[in-house]
Amino acid sequence: MEAKFGKVIHLGIVVEDVHKAVAIYEEEFGITPWEVSDHADFFADKIVNGTVGVDFASAIYKGNGYELELIAPNGPSVYHDWLKEHGPSLHHVKLETKENYDDVMAMAKRISGRDPYLEMKWQDGKPIVGYADMLKETGLLLEISKE
Repeated sequence: MEAKFGKVIHLGIVVEDVHKAVAIYEEEFGITPWEVSDHADFFADKIVNGTVGVDFASAIYKGNGYELELIAPNGPSVYHDWLKEHGPSLHHVKLETKENYDDVMAMAKRISGRDPYLEMKWQDGKPIVGYADMLKETGLLLEISKE
């Protein structure tokens, strides 16, 4: 069987404070530069798990063939729930793949029996990004983009 997924290209990490976390990544780890935003303006009018909008602070590092995304919730959301339940920690992973969004989500549903952990859509209902929930079975929330 040919591999459907390859190398890790994105790690999403939920933190309590984006600015404090970025300072550690820069000063202690030497990972820089970061794109930092205190609010997720892009997602303010998107459909997120059936409701409109989600707000979080974020910092994104893009380099060396991968991305790190730090997320700090600004209010109720799956990120807030995660932080409350698990504390600051790795949240989601994106792997290199040629598989399409719908096929990966169907595979995850077949494996776990669960709907996506998170699904962000345009106002017309077309998916933007989702996290396939295979936490119990594989330890992963697998990020898939609709491209």
